[in-house]
Amino acid sequence: MSGKRQASSPPVDEPDAKQAKGDDADAKAGADAENAGAEAGGDDPMETEENGRGDAPARRSLRTRNPVRKAATRNEGKAAKANATETKITQVTYKEGELLSDHLKADGALVEVKIPAECTVNTNQQVRSRQLWGTDVYTGDSDVVAALMHTGFWLPGSTCPPQLLELVATARAVTPAEQYSSTSRNGIRSRSWGRVLTGFSYKVEACRAITVNNQTIELTGDPERIKPCAPTFFPNVVESVVNTRASQANAERRQRLIQEVTIQYNLCNEPWLKYSVASVCDRGFKRSEWTSARLRRETLYLETHTRRYELSYDGPVFDEEEENYEEVNAPEADVYRWGRCSTPKDLRRTAELGVPLPSEELVDVVQGVKWHEIGFDLNSVTIQGVEYKVVRLQWLPRIEPGGELHEDE
Repeated sequence: MSGKRQASSPPVDEPDAKQAKGDDADAKAGADAENAGAEAGGDDPMETEENGRGDAPARRSLRTRNPVRKAATRNEGKAAKANATETKITQVTYKEGELLSDHLKADGALVEVKIPAECTVNTNQQVRSRQLWGTDVYTGDSDVVAALMHTGFWLPGSTCPPQLLELVATARAVTPAEQYSSTSRNGIRSRSWGRVLTGFSYKVEACRAITVNNQTIELTGDPERIKPCAPTFFPNVVESVVNTRASQANAERRQRLIQEVTIQYNLCNEPWLKYSVASVCDRGFKRSEWTSARLRRETLYLETHTRRYELSYDGPVFDEEEENYEEVNAPEADVYRWGRCSTPKDLRRTAELGVPLPSEELVDVVQGVKWHEIGFDLNSVTIQGVEYKVVRLQWLPRIEPGGELHEDE
């Protein structure tokens, strides 16, 4: 066996490569012409082959090409890709003072803000300082909790509900508005602003609450969840306590109009007085003008936003014309009754039941209350150390059961 490589033997009956490629091209052209003829004349391709039009084998697909379907499939793929990009949601965790504008990257982008329960109270510094600009569409530096309160999705209180874990708000980025108007909604007034030249604004689209039991509660927005009170105007005499040389010249300024809300509607949609210390304080220096003596003749009703309370005299009633009236009218000897009305009733029904109300119409009754255990504050009443926030009041005269309340009373 020699060290040289033996030459390969020449190919036997091997067709030329160019010739083979030409034969394949002719076969393909013949098949295309055969298919075109079958479509035009309606003849069966198999029958055409049997008639001897072509003896060479033809490679063709039995499935007819559909360029329209191919384009539609391509468009569906692009649309699905666009939808997947559009529905991508950015999730962030709320922190006081951080701006939402850092996450508003494009018009229409969705941002999901998770707000911890401890940040949903009205003691939130961003809510107290009204860091909110606009109406429905808010600037990117507006606080999300303030926006939820303004749109009515969430009304924060002094404490968060014990079952609340977090709030999840969904905000959508929008193009900046030409102008951001200021409105008062649900106890908070937004600020006004001009046109924003950079960045994006947002609007709140949805909000849901997550409980500690991992339950989801869908919240609905209502811009008028708390009805605004229309102010009334009444003349008021402003007395000057400093005597100056110009006091006579400025006497006409003492009579002027000031804006003040004095009438509110109670839980039965009847006009009551707005609560103020001036409505419950003593009206003079005589004992008969003290509030403690007034409670002998009248009963005081106070209301919160959801409940009604009654403060009434619960001791013996003396005639003011008796000689020893000043002696027996000592406030330290009086006792009073405090209770919550089980169901608030209108004036006509209250007069039929009698004023003060019967014991069966009250719950959480506190009897034997001394005068020094009653305190009146700017917006609350304290009974034996328990504070009740009140907003309205009404004085009603004592009425026997089955009586009527006259219009002058």
